[in-house]
Amino acid sequence: MSIKTIVVPYDFSECATDALQVASKIARLSGAVIDVVHLYEQLTDFHTENMKVREEIENKLEKVPELPFLQGLELRKFMLRQMSLTEMFKNERLAEADLIVMGSHGARGLKGLVGSNTQRVVRQATMPVLVIKHHVEDFELRDVVFASNFSAQDVEKFDAFQPLLDLFDVKIHLVKVNTPKTFERSDDSHKAIAAFLERHELKKFTATIYNDLTIEEGILNFSRSIDADLIAMATHGRTGFFHVVNGSLTEDIVNRTNFPVLSVKL
Repeated sequence: MSIKTIVVPYDFSECATDALQVASKIARLSGAVIDVVHLYEQLTDFHTENMKVREEIENKLEKVPELPFLQGLELRKFMLRQMSLTEMFKNERLAEADLIVMGSHGARGLKGLVGSNTQRVVRQATMPVLVIKHHVEDFELRDVVFASNFSAQDVEKFDAFQPLLDLFDVKIHLVKVNTPKTFERSDDSHKAIAAFLERHELKKFTATIYNDLTIEEGILNFSRSIDADLIAMATHGRTGFFHVVNGSLTEDIVNRTNFPVLSVKL
């Protein structure tokens, strides 16, 4: 497995440009093509005003490859009309992408293409989604938290993260959060982590059972304690994460943290 195509939803905002810069670093390391996708919802191209809007967007898109960090990279530009963010996967080429890189400012995110819509993509995309929360001058991964309940499904899905993680010399910090509501005996947690390590031969790793009041707080507090570069986790989409949390924990983490978050749908 390797990363050949990276999709970056792009609305020309600072937030989206931060994501595009991270995508450029990944593309340099992997040799991937970057697909820059702009969605707009004009009803018809025949109205003079709408044609003007389209021309303005096209002119802006033409200038995107001039960004200094994109020099020397292969870029494809897409304008998709009358599509919502999640509908972009109806485009066959985009549906086969290996990675999506998006910007987000959390729950107070932009009302446009990027920001508050990020959670919908996290919930629905079939490929891994990397959410970038702030400007990163030179994206580098050294310490990555893999937060999991280490179910068979989660263990298997870790494969989806490896093409990105393999580009860097990373130390994987496996963490299982124990809470009063989701209590599990340490012995059972250790066995689940041991089963994960049997399947995935990690060069550098730690394994921790972390106690906290909620799973979300546990993941964030543990990640802060090791000064993580990234939180990776599988999401159960609409049915919740760890089978016990209402809504999606991954989306809550995306909202609350400044860490980059790498997720994949189970």
